[in-house]
Amino acid sequence: MEKPQTPIADSPWFWLYLFAMCALAGGLVMAPKYGARQATLEKQYQARQRAEQIRQGETPQGEISSADSTLIDLRPIYLVLLVLVSVGWARLWWTRWGAKSRNETPVEGTST
Repeated sequence: MEKPQTPIADSPWFWLYLFAMCALAGGLVMAPKYGARQATLEKQYQARQRAEQIRQGETPQGEISSADSTLIDLRPIYLVLLVLVSVGWARLWWTRWGAKSRNETPVEGTST
């Protein structure tokens, strides 16, 4: 007799996958707004740096940040979230459906 399968929501791997996927989707949706905000903050920082360099008699150097090119970006966070999504999905599949297919494969030497 087959034992009833537990609900998918009981698996911590499901919740890891779900929350990481939502965070990844939210990050991708908010990326343009983040880029503009981060560029503004970096421009303010660079302006203070340049003002200090001019005050000391130096020539300001460096590139000014833009929304597409900032000093701090979200790539590392996206990579971590992508790894979490992959691990969550792989473990969920392995514990949920992979174990089922392993139990259904016939053992050598037995007839079906």
